[in-house]
Amino acid sequence: MALETKSVEINCLLFDTKNPRLPEDLNDQHKLFRFLVDDIGVEDLLNSMAASGMIEGDPIVVRPAEREGKFYVIEGNRRLAALKLLNGEKIKDGKPERAIPEITPDIAETLKKVRVQSGWDQNKLDAYLGYKHVTAAREWSPEAKAKFVLSRCKGNLNDENLSKFAKRLGTTLPTLRRWVVAYLALKQAQDAGKFDPAQAHAKRYFGTFYTLLGSQEVQEFLSLKSTPITRTPVAEDHLRHLGEFISWVIGTKKDPPVVNSRKQQELGAVLSSPNALQHFRAKRNLEAALLYTEFNTGQIAEKLLTAAYTIEECLPKIFDVKSDPQVISAIDNLDRAYRKLKLNTDSRPEETASAPKQKR
Repeated sequence: MALETKSVEINCLLFDTKNPRLPEDLNDQHKLFRFLVDDIGVEDLLNSMAASGMIEGDPIVVRPAEREGKFYVIEGNRRLAALKLLNGEKIKDGKPERAIPEITPDIAETLKKVRVQSGWDQNKLDAYLGYKHVTAAREWSPEAKAKFVLSRCKGNLNDENLSKFAKRLGTTLPTLRRWVVAYLALKQAQDAGKFDPAQAHAKRYFGTFYTLLGSQEVQEFLSLKSTPITRTPVAEDHLRHLGEFISWVIGTKKDPPVVNSRKQQELGAVLSSPNALQHFRAKRNLEAALLYTEFNTGQIAEKLLTAAYTIEECLPKIFDVKSDPQVISAIDNLDRAYRKLKLNTDSRPEETASAPKQKR
């Protein structure tokens, strides 16, 4: 099929349900419209088009839809959303409609039709979309990149095929593999009932999951295999671990995540220590769990010094408040903590046991 450029009316264009940038469960034109307007955003396009009209730049790429005379927009869905709004189209999903800037009649007339291209060779289209959204400035999220790759590989996930694809996209095989494995692991969790995207604590969660999944300790915890890539990269007997990992790094609307991408090293240390992992599972507190590892003795020393400095700061004023019940209770707690500290650090516990109790 030869490349063809034509001018079509805006109402003949449909959002592409196969766009990797858009969530898979948005298979309805109204939902896609709302997602593009509210979640991805079209404010910049609305203001630009309202002021200057449609500026011919990157092509709007389409493919024929099932209904004759209609086209799905492969590339340019954000522009389509802005054009629909400026032409007075409503989202019609029961939610408040988006306010649009005022436009002059002359500019409004230029927005009723748009030039589109169809008939792109699939390999050239993949290369163009790959360059534009995977490696260039207008970058997709890692999740969108993974969906893009999976939609084009047609189930062939061996290294030979992925290497060709990576070259076409201007990336490396290891990077491409990490995108795909992370996406497939989340899909596996979803299929196993361990993850519900609709209940994720925040909308942007894939980047954190993808980053933390890259550590060796996490991969061992999940028994995850990235070569060869399969549709179920996490071992079946480790799906419970996958659910735990997702709860820590993605969380739910009820229980927020407790680990972010900057804590990869700390999480690895906790996962490598049975005692620390047991504490982390019970308390969901990464910093506290680290105290059960040998991750960083400096952290423990810093906490102890901070406690000592805090006590020193209180001493000049303690005389005036020493009879206050809250102060007495705090001192009792401090005394108990000090005794526990000594019991855990004294090299001769038998002497500690026989030593007289200190008076407060």
